[in-house]
Amino acid sequence: MATTITNNGASLKIDNGTQVRNLMKSQIIEISVIKTNIIKFDIGQGPLHNVFVSYADVTVPAAASPEALRDALNEMMASSLASGTATEAKQIEEINSLKVANEQLAAIKTSVNALDNKIFFDPVLIDEGNPNVIYKGFASPSAKQDEAVWAIQKITHVNDVCSYQWADGNKNFDNIWNNRAELTYA
Repeated sequence: MATTITNNGASLKIDNGTQVRNLMKSQIIEISVIKTNIIKFDIGQGPLHNVFVSYADVTVPAAASPEALRDALNEMMASSLASGTATEAKQIEEINSLKVANEQLAAIKTSVNALDNKIFFDPVLIDEGNPNVIYKGFASPSAKQDEAVWAIQKITHVNDVCSYQWADGNKNFDNIWNNRAELTYA
C-alpha cells in the first residue's frame, strides 16, 4: 500500500490511499526510526497515540533508507516551524510595533485634548454659592470630586457682562472639582 507524506505548512499529511491523517507539527515531539524500518511520529501522549508508518510503504518523499526518510521528514518539520515559532528577534519586532502604536495613541490623545471646540453635555456639578460666580464641572457621572478628572468652567457676572473661562485655560479633564476656587482660569 503506497503512502505519501506531504508538508502542509503547519501539519504533515499522511495518506495511505484509504485514510488521510494530518499531524500538526506543533504536536510532533520526535520523528525516529524503530525496528530498523518503521518511522515513528511521537506525539507525546504515550505509545498508543503515536503514529507508525512502514518505510517500505512510503513513496513520497522518496528516500534511500529509513534514516534518510526520517531526515527528510525532520526537514519538513523545520521548514515551516521556523516561520511560526517565537524568536527573540520576532519579540523585539513586536515590542517595537507596540511602542509605535503607543506613540501614535499618545499623539491622538494630545490631538483630542488640544481641540478648541470640545462639545460638552450638561455639567455633572454646578456651584452657584457666589451670586457673581458660577462653576460648572464636567466629568463622567461616576467621577469623584477629589480626583483630577474634571473640566471646570467659571462663569463670572460683572456689570451685566458674563465672562466664560476654563480652568488652566483649556477644556481638559485634568482638574479637581474640590479645588475649583483656587484654580487659574483663562
